[in-house]
Amino acid sequence: MKKNLYLFELSDVFANQVYLPYSSGVVWSFCKNKEEIKNNYVLKNWFYHRDEIKNIVSKINKPDVLGFSCFMWNWSLNCQIAKAVKKEYPDCLIVFGGQHQPMDDRNKGFFAKYPFVDLLVHHEGEQSFYEILLERLGSQDYSRISGITINNDGKELRTLPRSRLENIEGVPSPYLDGSFDELLLNNESGFKFHASVESARGCPFSCAFCEIGEKYYSKIRTSYDKTKKEIDWLSKNKIEYVTDANSNFGLYYDKDYDLALYVKDKIEKTNYPEAYRVTWAKGKADKVLNIAKVFESVRAQKGMTIALQSMNPDVLKAVRRRNIDNGKLQNFIEMYEKEDISSYVELIWGLPEETLDSFMDGVLQIIDYGYHNYLDIHLMMLLPNAPIGSKKYIENYGVKTSTTQPRFSHRDLPTNLVEDTIEIVTTTNACNLEEWKYGHQFRWLIIFGHYLGALQFISRGLNKAYGISYKDFYINLLNFSKGDIDSFIGSEYDDIDNCLSLILENKRHWGFVVEGAGTINWSVDETTRIKIAKNPDLFYEQVKEYVLKTYPNLNYDLVDDLFIYQKSRLSSPFVNYPYNKKFSYNIHDIIEEGSPLQKSENVIEFNSKNYNNDLFLWAKEALWFGRRVGAYKTKAKKLENK
Repeated sequence: MKKNLYLFELSDVFANQVYLPYSSGVVWSFCKNKEEIKNNYVLKNWFYHRDEIKNIVSKINKPDVLGFSCFMWNWSLNCQIAKAVKKEYPDCLIVFGGQHQPMDDRNKGFFAKYPFVDLLVHHEGEQSFYEILLERLGSQDYSRISGITINNDGKELRTLPRSRLENIEGVPSPYLDGSFDELLLNNESGFKFHASVESARGCPFSCAFCEIGEKYYSKIRTSYDKTKKEIDWLSKNKIEYVTDANSNFGLYYDKDYDLALYVKDKIEKTNYPEAYRVTWAKGKADKVLNIAKVFESVRAQKGMTIALQSMNPDVLKAVRRRNIDNGKLQNFIEMYEKEDISSYVELIWGLPEETLDSFMDGVLQIIDYGYHNYLDIHLMMLLPNAPIGSKKYIENYGVKTSTTQPRFSHRDLPTNLVEDTIEIVTTTNACNLEEWKYGHQFRWLIIFGHYLGALQFISRGLNKAYGISYKDFYINLLNFSKGDIDSFIGSEYDDIDNCLSLILENKRHWGFVVEGAGTINWSVDETTRIKIAKNPDLFYEQVKEYVLKTYPNLNYDLVDDLFIYQKSRLSSPFVNYPYNKKFSYNIHDIIEEGSPLQKSENVIEFNSKNYNNDLFLWAKEALWFGRRVGAYKTKAKKLENK
C-alpha cells in the first residue's frame, strides 16, 4: 500500500487571487517521477490557500508524511495544523522547510517549543526531501541526510550541510510535468491564479536584511530554457500575473533580454501573461533600460524599480548593501523619463544606523532630484533567517522589534486577529521608538501627499515659483497635522497614530476598510487618499488655509490657480474626462517645465480613465495596481496660450 503524502504551502487570498504553490511544487516535481517515490507514495492533497484549521484537518486521513513550506505569513497556521494532525496521527512524519523555519545555527530549543515537528530542512529542499521520503520507506535513519535538523527526543541533531544543486535547468518543473494541472482542474473556489517562475536562483550580494543574503546563495544558477517552456504553459492556461524569482533580472543581460523578448512575443500572440514582474539587477539601473522597454511595450510591468533602501552611506555599510552611486541617481531618473519608462524608488524605514533625520533627508533628497512618480517606503521586518536576524547582529545594532499582524494590504480582513505575526524593527541604536513612530507618520504623509499625488502639485508649484523647499513644506505640514486633530489631515494623523499604538501591541490589524471602497483593508496612505477622493473640497479648503497662513507673502490669485491645478491633476472616480480648465498663470509650465512665473491666460485639458463613480474600481486600479506607473494622476495637455 502506498504511503499518504500531504503538502502545504498556504498563501493568503487577495481579491480572489492566489499563488500557485511554486516552492513546494519544485520539491514535489523533483521527487514524484523517481521510481521509488512513484511506486510508494500518493499525494493525497495539496493545500495552497489559507482556510479554517478544522476544514484543513478534516481533509487529512491516515497521513504518513506531511511537508510544510514555511513563510512568515503561514508559520503559525502551519504549526497549528501540524500540532493537530500529530495529536491524531502520532506516527506521521512532519517536515518543515522553507524560508521561515530557523536555520541550523538558530534553532536551539526549537523542538522543545515545537515537539510536533520531526525534521527541519534547511536551504534548498529538493534533494533533502527526496532522501527523507526514501528513508521513510526503510530504516528511517535520517541522520544520514545532509542539510536537516532532526528532533532527537526534543533535542536538535544537526546533520552536515548540504551543497547546492549545480543545475536547476535540469530540475523538473511543476508546470511542465502536470503537477499544477490538477490544481487548475479542481479549482472549485474559482480562484484567479498567480504564478512564480525562477529563471535564476541565488544572489551575489549580501544584503543583511534579505533571506538570501548569506554566502550559501552567492553563486547564481540559471534555467532560462526551462523558464521559456513554463511561460508557454502559463500563457496556454491564461495565468494573468507572473513573478520571476530571479533576484537580479538584467545581471545576465543577453539572456534576460532574450527572455523578455520571449515574454513579449507570447503576450502579443495570446494576451497572456498580462504582467511579468521582475526584481531588477541592483546597481544596474542604466544597463537594464532596453529590457524594461521590451516589457513596457506590451505593458507587462508596472514600473522600473530603483531599489535604494537608504540614501545614508552609514546605513548601506551596516546592511552590506552596494547601491547606485547617488551622483548618478538623478541621471537615471531623467533617462527613464526621457524614454517614457515608469520607475519607482524603494526605501526601507528602520534599518540599522538610520536616524530619523537621515531617513527624512534621504526621502526629501529624492524629491529634490525631481523624482515625482512613485516612492515605496517599506517598514523594516526582521526575517528570522536573514543575516540581520543573527544574535550578534541584533546585539551590535541594538535591534528591537514589535510583534504585529502581517502587513498585507488588499485582503479581506478577518473578524479576529490571525495567529501569524511578523517582527517590525521599531528601535535601533540610531532610532528610538518615538522617533520610529514619527518616521512612520512622515512616510504616510510623503506617500499619500506626494507619491499618490494629493499634495504633489502644490509642493512642486510652491517650490518652483517661490523657492519653498520640499523639506520646509512637508515637515511643517506634518507638524501641523500632529497638532490640529480637528482638521481633515490632523484627524487622519491622529487616527493612524492611535491605531499604530494598538498595532505595535498586536491588538489591531494594519490598514483600514474604507466605506464604499470594498471590504478589503487599504494601507494608511491609500486610505487617506481614498478619503480625499470622497471629499476633496474639504481637504483642499483646509490645506489652502494652512498654506496661506504659513506662507503669507504668496499671491492669492496664483494660489487659487495652483489649487485648481492640483485638484485637476488627481484622477477621480467621480469626474468625467476629458475636461478643460482655464488658468491665469502658467502653472502647468512652472511645474512641468520649470518655466519662470508669468501671468498668462491658458487652457489645459485634463484626461484620465472614467470610472463612473465606482470608488472601489478606481482605488484598485489607480492606487493599488497602478500607483507605480502614476495612474493616480491625470494627463495634462496645454491647448492654447494667449
